[in-house]
Amino acid sequence: LKDFPADQRPPVAIPFFAFRIMVGCGILMLGLVLVGGWLRWRGRLDASPAFLSITQIAAPIGFVAVIAGWITTEVGRQPWTVYGLLRTADSVTPSLTGFDVMLSLIGYVAVYLIIYPVGLFLMLRIVRKGPAIAAEIDVEIEGGRPGAPVRAGAVELREG
Repeated sequence: LKDFPADQRPPVAIPFFAFRIMVGCGILMLGLVLVGGWLRWRGRLDASPAFLSITQIAAPIGFVAVIAGWITTEVGRQPWTVYGLLRTADSVTPSLTGFDVMLSLIGYVAVYLIIYPVGLFLMLRIVRKGPAIAAEIDVEIEGGRPGAPVRAGAVELREG
């Protein structure tokens, strides 16, 4: 790094630690997969509340790994957008203002504030409704086709 002028050196600490976080998350995920495979092989996967709790806690680790990798890539290439050709300071769109960026951010936030609750509401409604009970009388369809493509080969539940 000392061979380059100070204004062309990337920050070192951020990509250094972000890379290690990314690799650490990957190793943790691999370890969970191996332990889960071993428990499955032994027939104790369902009977291991400790492992199941750990997997619930570890659910966001993949997301953390992706973000750490993104930080490693973006910060590690500074101050170049395209190494040796285009510096980050020169790659900013001259007509883009702070207001434009804020407006775009507000638009994305608004859309996600609508999409997330609606999706959550629909999923909870499906869960509350529960599995559908099949009709007692099966009506034969001419040609032997099912009533809907999704019902083909489905195990039908009956009230008992």
